[in-house]
Amino acid sequence: MTHPIQNFLEETPRASLLVGPTPLHPMRAFHEAEGITALIKRDDMTGLGPGGNKVRSLEFLLGDALSQNSGVVLAAGPAQSNLCALTAAACARVGLPCELVLNSSEPERKEGNLLLAQILGAKLHFLGPCDGDARNQHMEELAQTYQQQGRRPYVIRNGASTGRGALGYAAAAVELSRQCRDRGIRDMTVFLPGGNGGMCAGLIYGNELLGRPFRVVVISVEDDRETLIRHITEIIHGVEEITGLPFGVPVTQSAEVIDSYRGEGWGKNTPESEQEIFSFARSEGIFIENVYNSKVLVGMRDWINKGKIQGTVCFLHSGGFGSLFAQY
Repeated sequence: MTHPIQNFLEETPRASLLVGPTPLHPMRAFHEAEGITALIKRDDMTGLGPGGNKVRSLEFLLGDALSQNSGVVLAAGPAQSNLCALTAAACARVGLPCELVLNSSEPERKEGNLLLAQILGAKLHFLGPCDGDARNQHMEELAQTYQQQGRRPYVIRNGASTGRGALGYAAAAVELSRQCRDRGIRDMTVFLPGGNGGMCAGLIYGNELLGRPFRVVVISVEDDRETLIRHITEIIHGVEEITGLPFGVPVTQSAEVIDSYRGEGWGKNTPESEQEIFSFARSEGIFIENVYNSKVLVGMRDWINKGKIQGTVCFLHSGGFGSLFAQY
């Protein structure tokens, strides 16, 4: 029997970007922990550009853009934004012009995600150092100018952490629950990062509507717990408005949101997260970066070491490989 959320996801506009389902496989890490089976969900292998979680969001955002016959796609972020690089790749795939608004100065030598965006043909608008609000305001003004020129801009806001963008991880919940069912996995706990809240909002929403086939633990990499819960709640409301399918419970009833591993916030390592980048690569042969995934693994490792969790545990790898080259 197909669930209503599956029916909605199949019927709503969606660009074909994801090469999936993404792999779900065992990890060597944590193999010595008694009573633990550790898995990794490879959303760093989404099959477009440098890979990463935003490909799932972009399927629904660019599906919407194409359905509106948009003429240009605008996105904004810092120079090493994973979203910006993947938006450039997604636009190349579907044949839409892409422009990126960046709150940084243009470097003499481009590297990491910035280099990838240039190779992919995105037009880059360098604003110089400014805060996110000023950057986003510039993007809105640019969109207004293009609208007046008849270019039909489509704006990707808030790092794709919107109701429509979160549909990507509602779909991921369906995908992951199917993988668990096919392998006979029950009572799995999934650890994933919480930044702007879009990825975790989508997964929490999809998981709840499916009857909670797995437990969700969100590790904040930026905001305090209350702020992140508020962001997640707002995005879930946006998803509800699009799908017409109610979530029905508080976020805290459907998932656990933890802020004790974020250190000083976004992009700022803790000693533990700095070490995790190297130890995980040397254990698994898989790369993580220092903004999102390293802190998730620190939290997951701590829960396992303290005996706070048993059974099957899954690290949802959100990608970010391109940014790693500019982080060291």
